[in-house]
Amino acid sequence: MNKFDEIIKECRQYNKLAQRLLYEMYAPKMKGVCLRYVGDAETAKDVVQEGFIKVFSNIRQYSEKGSFDGWMKRIFVNTAISHLRKHNKKYNHISIEDVNEANFHYSDNHHYNESEGNDNKHVDLKHNNAEFVLSADLSESELLGALQRIPEHYRVVFNLSCIENMKHDEIAQLLDIDITTSRTRLLRARGLIQKELYSFCLEKLSQ
Repeated sequence: MNKFDEIIKECRQYNKLAQRLLYEMYAPKMKGVCLRYVGDAETAKDVVQEGFIKVFSNIRQYSEKGSFDGWMKRIFVNTAISHLRKHNKKYNHISIEDVNEANFHYSDNHHYNESEGNDNKHVDLKHNNAEFVLSADLSESELLGALQRIPEHYRVVFNLSCIENMKHDEIAQLLDIDITTSRTRLLRARGLIQKELYSFCLEKLSQ
């Protein structure tokens, strides 16, 4: 049994030292996950604390059949979404903005194609804008900043689809919205992120 397996075993026995070691190993990474969803560092810190409480309370349910990292990450994603759901009714209802966006065609930015399925691992940009963005050599924190600046209900769907690789039916079930709303929010998120990235580039290259 390696050291990591021993830590997991001791956490199942609610060993405080083992829990502290696991927290120190994963807290920075899980804070990054939460930050992508909630948008600010203080809130992310609170969600991390709540997430670890759930991890330690449910660690005996970890079956060891899959990745522990994946098992833990799902807990933090769900915790972040639960936090947002408590503070933002847009996760439970179709907003007027969603309805308007469903009728808006991003002819210049992105055309949604049903055949794309779940292959949403990047933000679609105009060809000329993509070269402009690449030339700015944006840092990871700047890219995260663009994501944080879009509305929460769009940011969540973008994260779930493009980063967690979830399908729209899974997202719809998780967020208690319909599939059309999930697709609409992803489309809107892409357009908004494109604008944010372009603005970042203009500001950076003008310095």
